[in-house]
Amino acid sequence: MALARLTRHEILKEDRFMLTLEEIRDFYLAKQKGILLGIAGCGLAALLTFGASYYSAHQNEKAKDELSKALKIYHAPITVSVPEQNPGSTSELSFPNSNERFEKALAEFQKIIASHASGPVGKIAKYYAGLCLRELNKNGEAIALLEPLSKEKSDYGALALVALASVYESSGNLTKAAEVYQQIVNSGSPIAPKNVSLMHLAQLYEQENKSSEATKIYQQVIKEFPGTSYTSEAEQKLRQISR
Repeated sequence: MALARLTRHEILKEDRFMLTLEEIRDFYLAKQKGILLGIAGCGLAALLTFGASYYSAHQNEKAKDELSKALKIYHAPITVSVPEQNPGSTSELSFPNSNERFEKALAEFQKIIASHASGPVGKIAKYYAGLCLRELNKNGEAIALLEPLSKEKSDYGALALVALASVYESSGNLTKAAEVYQQIVNSGSPIAPKNVSLMHLAQLYEQENKSSEATKIYQQVIKEFPGTSYTSEAEQKLRQISR
């Protein structure tokens, strides 16, 4: 009998494996509701959990690879003569100027943010994207990106606060930079050591001609970090202010 003239049942009879699958499918369709109720709390849940875990792990690895590529671009050297590169290669990257490097890195970080915004890799990408925007003098965009992240009570938030302060400082908004540095000091995060942050805050106050505020911060450094190089520097700064 020609294959084209076989009925569906006759075709299935030619392959016992396919016929078995067909019988299982028919049984499942007939008993679908009862089966689903029976496995909802065990087998199906386990299967979904495994599937979600596998997908999440796969996505995390992919995200890490993407972040690694973006960081290679961000840290690539600046050279006068740029060698020819294969498309997509990041093994020996270099750029003729910093603007081109930061533009390229920013584009890669933005791709990561679009796909993994809420995960750890996405948050690191936001931090570095903010730094790229700062270097490209796109301070408004940098602030808009970093400010929401800086509100997190986490290491990512602490990193974003430091970056945000540097953006305000580089844009000439010393008052806002000082406010953010005060937040950094109050956070107590090891990401931004308190002694370093206090000294920077005091220097910002000095630049704003706020001698009284700077004096208080230098005195705080002397009290909280006695016998350190920061104490010596703070004492020297206090002598200069009192002249």
